[in-house]
Amino acid sequence: MFENLLTAITYHDQQIASRNLSKKLGLKETLVLYAMAKGETISNESSPNTKLLMVLEGRLLLTKDEDSQLLEANSLTTIPANQRHHLKADTNTKLLQLELPD
Repeated sequence: MFENLLTAITYHDQQIASRNLSKKLGLKETLVLYAMAKGETISNESSPNTKLLMVLEGRLLLTKDEDSQLLEANSLTTIPANQRHHLKADTNTKLLQLELPD
């Protein structure tokens, strides 16, 4: 159990920090907590699984194909399997990503 996800990971200047929570929670699915410093990016990736993203703190710019959306704290969205996408921290941002089996 994690009582407060915001304190479970910290920011690092000019880096992306990640923490896999799956094992501790007994999950088969991949559940990762990220802390992205302002301006950091995860560029043009895709996954064979659908991803569920929840922004816990800050603002995250999500680009799928040519469509961009700014996600703020408490936003929840999905990225379909095999869709190329790009993430950029508009501010210091913490997010939770769950990969769902298709």
